[in-house]
Amino acid sequence: MLTRHVAGGTALSVLLATASLLGVAAEPAAADSAATLPITSYSDMVVDGAHRRVFISTTDNKVVVADYNGKTVAQITSEPGAAGLVLSADSSTVYVALPKADAISAIDTATLRETARYPLGVAPRHLAMTRHTIWFGYAADGSADLGSLDLDPETDPTTPPTTPPTTPPPTTPPTTPPTDAPTPTPTDPESTPTPTPTDTTAPSPSPSDTPSDTPTDTPTDTPTDTPTDSPSDPPVTTSPAPDATTPAPPAPFAADTPTRTTNGAVVTLGQGGPHTWSTAPMLASSPGNPDVVAAGTPVQSPMELQVYDVSSGHAEPQAYRWNANNAGNMQDIALSADGKQVLVASGAPYFQQAYRTSDLADDGRYTTDAYPNAVAVAPDGTIAAGIDGAYEPDVYIFRPRSDHRVRTYDFGVVGNPGTASALVAGGLAWAPDSSRLFAVTADVYGQHPTLRVLTDPTKSVTAVTVSAPSTAKRATKITVSGKLTATTAFPAGAKVTVTRTDLTSPKGTVLGAKSVAANGTFSFTDTPTTGGGVTYTATYAGDATHTAGSGKRVVQVSRLATAASVKTNRATYAYGSTATVTGHLGKTGKSRVLSIWAQPAGGQKKLVKSAKVNAAGDLKVTYRLSRNTTFWASFAGDAVSAPKSVTRSVGTQVSVSLAVSGNYRKGKVGSTSYYWFHKKKSALFTTHMTYANGRSQRLDLQVYYKGRWYSSGSEYFRLAITGTSRVGLAGPGESGIRARVRAVYVKGSSGDRLNTTTSTGWKYLYYTN
Repeated sequence: MLTRHVAGGTALSVLLATASLLGVAAEPAAADSAATLPITSYSDMVVDGAHRRVFISTTDNKVVVADYNGKTVAQITSEPGAAGLVLSADSSTVYVALPKADAISAIDTATLRETARYPLGVAPRHLAMTRHTIWFGYAADGSADLGSLDLDPETDPTTPPTTPPTTPPPTTPPTTPPTDAPTPTPTDPESTPTPTPTDTTAPSPSPSDTPSDTPTDTPTDTPTDTPTDSPSDPPVTTSPAPDATTPAPPAPFAADTPTRTTNGAVVTLGQGGPHTWSTAPMLASSPGNPDVVAAGTPVQSPMELQVYDVSSGHAEPQAYRWNANNAGNMQDIALSADGKQVLVASGAPYFQQAYRTSDLADDGRYTTDAYPNAVAVAPDGTIAAGIDGAYEPDVYIFRPRSDHRVRTYDFGVVGNPGTASALVAGGLAWAPDSSRLFAVTADVYGQHPTLRVLTDPTKSVTAVTVSAPSTAKRATKITVSGKLTATTAFPAGAKVTVTRTDLTSPKGTVLGAKSVAANGTFSFTDTPTTGGGVTYTATYAGDATHTAGSGKRVVQVSRLATAASVKTNRATYAYGSTATVTGHLGKTGKSRVLSIWAQPAGGQKKLVKSAKVNAAGDLKVTYRLSRNTTFWASFAGDAVSAPKSVTRSVGTQVSVSLAVSGNYRKGKVGSTSYYWFHKKKSALFTTHMTYANGRSQRLDLQVYYKGRWYSSGSEYFRLAITGTSRVGLAGPGESGIRARVRAVYVKGSSGDRLNTTTSTGWKYLYYTN
């Protein structure tokens, strides 16, 4: 089963068991692609636009690398518990949180090799990056907090000293603190958030608010040099580049030591502020406002949010909120492109929440459906919001600060037999140019993990409808109209290109560009001179905010009636004989081609010949018969004359014979030849008949009495696969008796209707002493 691992090592099922049966119509993404992922769990995803690669971390201890079509191109292994991911501003490095190694690793995006590893002494799970600092939510010794890894402290004038600050972070509770510590709850989004305390929105206290009795003594013996002792679980560098030099990892340090230097970077722990975290917080940042980091507690109900000012290089609490909108079971968090909004996806409420970064006050919403579980922001500000839904659209696209949907995506079913495919928690990521949206999905059982590539996600889907009369007279003017529809308005001056396709122009004739009115409608007239199906296709090429689209309408244009006939030289044929079939075509337009088809009973219709008729309008063919057969003479029609098809059915007999044995002589009685039998001798009748599955022969027996033949009975006998049937008749025990027998195939009664009824001649029997 595919799972997503969050803080504290808790494995959450990707898909919730419940799903609403109500939803909105979703437009399919025809040009999108999907590929299976070699993972059993999902952690995070980032997109490298410079190399057109997608990096996906998994607690399978690896990072999977895919191309822009979703195909896996590499797997970077030995990344213990790979969790949160961030990409450097220059796209040269992906940083990976390694909670099982208490470290963050650096992977070169060009070589796909690990080039460095930064031991932290705590287990990082979620990452965010501002300038050259990586912020990480971590867990250590049963607690959780916020830390930072400054990768280039020399360029930062606010670089913290290598010894701890003299004043620890403030511990004074907020103005209206919660009455109880937040408690992680199960992932059921229908669980009711704790009603007390109430929604609290307040800026966090600054250090100046710290009471006078706050301890000010801090250890002064913190080492300033990189430790040289190896940690108990030394990190492993995966496939280092040939010229990469990774120094020996320093010894881990206690989680209560706030600042440390490691591999040339500065690690600072314990920056969460006065509000303790129950589990490693999820983090979000935005290049549009590199001075802000947002944090939230995953899974917990009620939800807890905090915003930090990181402009100084340290995390200073800026705003805090508890139980906002009665939300709980947080699955994902993001900042808007300008960094002015915190966006949250949680199991409840049933919309992606938006809060003001400055004070975490409500700042709008993005309405989706039940069980929101993902939110991602494109560099241009477009918002992708996802849900865990089996029957509703999975992904919804919005413009910034607008609750109007640009488009939706529904991922349908996967596997065999098909099961609903749904988005995994946090499973959305944008390409830097906003041209693609990447989504990780799985089925309702957490299997079939798939990377989906959604192209042109910022464009509203264009639907084109075309209306016209269903029928029309040839050479008569008709009006064709249509309409463009989308979730967003079309630009002024929009046009559709119209093409007419008919029998005369099967590749189409362009009728030109037609202007689209402000309400999306268009209209034009045309006079079709070709009869038959005439197709009008209207195509919109698309624009910066709309996909291309097309629609069509078929008009049946009248044609002159066509005369045609078909005949055969006989009505019934012996088995294996040849029929002569003649098709005749009357007056038509340019086409004089007639086709003759044959379909034996129980068989398929096959073309015998297609050719121009002769000067008399005839086309003649021959056909060997083995079953009852229907012949067609068909004219396909042309620009003037309508199609025409006529039929002729003929009967075909079976091949059947009857042999008599057991007689002692043959002789005539009167002028008729008889088989002579002794009165107590049995006769044997052997029938050979054309075989068909389940076919039987019928034997008819008659007796001669006082100048007339009377029926003595008839009986059916199944044919062997060889077409043979043998039947014995006991002697009557009296002399002077005359009888006769024959074998018959009866259409329908003999077990099939493949042939016409056929019988042998009578065989005459005479019994003597």
